Amino acid sequence: MRESAGRRLIFAILFALVAGVLVHFYNPVDHFRADLRADTNGVKLSLEIAAHAVEKVCARI
Repeated sequence: MRESAGRRLIFAILFALVAGVLVHFYNPVDHFRADLRADTNGVKLSLEIAAHAVEKVCARI
């Protein structure tokens, strides 16, 4: 059941190449940063809407 060292080396090289190609064409860090920026902008917009609503309620009192 043991594989030869050469076969393990070939699989390691193939895995490294596939991982390199994936990172080159689909950089997960950039996508994570974009998602984080979008979430941050959504939170900021929600806070602005909530603050506006609180100001309206306070103005009525």
